[in-house]
Amino acid sequence: MIIEAVFVFGAVNAVFEFVLLGMLPPRTRLRLLGSETACMVLHALFLVMNLFIHWGTLIGTMSAVIAFITSMLTVHVARKMFGFIRGDRFYHVGWFVYTDKELM
Repeated sequence: MIIEAVFVFGAVNAVFEFVLLGMLPPRTRLRLLGSETACMVLHALFLVMNLFIHWGTLIGTMSAVIAFITSMLTVHVARKMFGFIRGDRFYHVGWFVYTDKELM
């Protein structure tokens, strides 16, 4: 029963992170997804945020670790879905294709 709660919390965190990424303007989202440093900061923020919220319980610590793992999975799926901009010049197309007008 405890482990199911941890996995459900991880799924909720993944959906929350994906919605937050989807709310960003396309150019900002693509630059964030193209930067390895920004992606690692995003993973670390989700880990720290969840550790801060759930500090002191075994389930909370496990949930924070699962949130970190699902954050890596969420960013990988977002890169495939939205694409990313690498080096401020190279647009790697995802499943959604943006026009030049949308990226300006």
